[in-house]
Amino acid sequence: MLSVGRRSAVCCAKGGKCVSVSPRAWHRGIREWTGSAPLEEVVRTRRQQAQRTLLVEVAGASSAAELCRVCGQHGRVQAMFHYTLPPRGHVRPKEMILIEYSEVTEAEEALRYASHASSKDHPPSYSPMVWLSAGRGATTPKNPYPTPPVTLTPAVTQEEVLQRLSQCSSVSDQIQTLHDAQKLTELGWRLRFFTCRQVESALSGLFPRAVVFPFGSSVNSFGHRDSDLDMTLELAGDGTTQDASGRLVFQGKHSSTSANPRLTLQRRMEVIAELIDHFLPGCSQVQRILNARVPIIKYRQELTAIDCDLTMSNRSGYHMSRMLHLYGSSDSRVVPLVGAVRRWARCRGITSPHAGRWLTNFSLTMMVMTYLMNTSPPVLLPLTALHVMPGVDEETGEPVFQVPPESATTATTTASRNTDSLESLLRGFFEFFDKFNFRERGMSIVTGKDFVKPVHCALYIQNPLDRDLNVSRNVTLEEVERLKTEVTHARFLMEAEAQDSDGTNSGTETLWGAQRLWWRSSSVTQRHIDTVIDWRAVFHPAENPGRPKKVEVVGENSKGKELPSLVSKLKQKAQQRKNHSPRYTRKGKIL
Repeated sequence: MLSVGRRSAVCCAKGGKCVSVSPRAWHRGIREWTGSAPLEEVVRTRRQQAQRTLLVEVAGASSAAELCRVCGQHGRVQAMFHYTLPPRGHVRPKEMILIEYSEVTEAEEALRYASHASSKDHPPSYSPMVWLSAGRGATTPKNPYPTPPVTLTPAVTQEEVLQRLSQCSSVSDQIQTLHDAQKLTELGWRLRFFTCRQVESALSGLFPRAVVFPFGSSVNSFGHRDSDLDMTLELAGDGTTQDASGRLVFQGKHSSTSANPRLTLQRRMEVIAELIDHFLPGCSQVQRILNARVPIIKYRQELTAIDCDLTMSNRSGYHMSRMLHLYGSSDSRVVPLVGAVRRWARCRGITSPHAGRWLTNFSLTMMVMTYLMNTSPPVLLPLTALHVMPGVDEETGEPVFQVPPESATTATTTASRNTDSLESLLRGFFEFFDKFNFRERGMSIVTGKDFVKPVHCALYIQNPLDRDLNVSRNVTLEEVERLKTEVTHARFLMEAEAQDSDGTNSGTETLWGAQRLWWRSSSVTQRHIDTVIDWRAVFHPAENPGRPKKVEVVGENSKGKELPSLVSKLKQKAQQRKNHSPRYTRKGKIL
């Protein structure tokens, strides 16, 4: 996977080699507005970057200078990013360089002069994903523009992350270190928007106004380097008004299933899934989940190493991302705290990467925000205090957020009044929900308070966009009880850690501080695996004379436990069926 550390190495292509230089001044302005600017501005700027970008497969990092000379014939290359794709099965590792031109027209000109490989296996497709072929005798003209620095993105393994955590001086430092190691890098941002750009480019011939917006963890500031890319496709454009003064109007194709909008959406997504599966370079493992409440096309983009979820006309997800981005950019402690809680929940088996009865990361984020609204003084303000009100989209009729421009300033000012450390906030989170009445009360970031559940359910978290819905309606009572148990256990661990030391690492223990919360025990790894009974030990004990006549349960928690009552009941039931007189059907067969 593409992974990065706390610092990115920056090199300058010089004579076919990379020379390390200081990265401090590299795109400092972009890193500043990424965290503090409104989401609309971030998305607009990143989409413009993607339109000026090409992704090139090369032989190695040493090819950067030659690539810059080739691309420099069509315009000025102002940024270059190098990364390595790990091997997958029989596919060898690939070296990739992401280049950005200064103008969109320069990138388009470079593609016009690109050639197609002579192969009958695939049709010649026009895509911003290319590869650099070896020289064929002709000398590449000298690049008239200066060679830009090449940003290298090294991988960071879990072992390196654990080593950094063990070297931290406090729990707060551990939480921040984990966030720095997992957060999206500049390359991660660019690759996600470039992946969206590929779908836009493929549909631009028939739908020139089509746009693909990323939403979810990729843009709401709570994502990490391994997050999936959630995208929504809008064939009609981004909602900006089109000049309708012309008297010539395009003909349109009326759908035969217009009376059933859901069926129409499913058929259109089926066509797009076929396009992605058969014609888009790098796209593989395409899955069509069209019968879900929100139809999804899942696939993996191999050339950017990103798992993608594509929907259509799903603006509610984008507007929910606007709300989360507002809170995530209000204070520098919010995102690391959410990341620490998510890591704890994942390691303790509270959340799962598979859909089901478990708590989701979104619900867990809502819980963290509810707690931060109840600290003293509060770190976050509820939506009503920020005057963030739900509205209705004029085109689709879907609910949207109306965010006043002054909301960001109000949120930042409020958060600055609370000076608690990350360690204190994390301990307070466990204390808050250890006392929370999950059985009778629900929670909401709209008001920032708990309330009596309007319906009977195990866990109720109000949907801030459609406020009559519960975002955690899938969670079962068993999982809520598990959550309460793990919260109590985590609270005791943090209290014991504070009593044993003054918050510094003594160096005598491998796991300390927050690492104890993030430690994945062997019993937790088996939590989502169904229990399997060795039935041979029940019905055929003679086949295993060396083994005790008992039922063994395969699993970490219950391995080797005897179940004498189950054995006796099964044998008794088998004897009753044996002694029962046979019955016959009309065809004479014994039931």
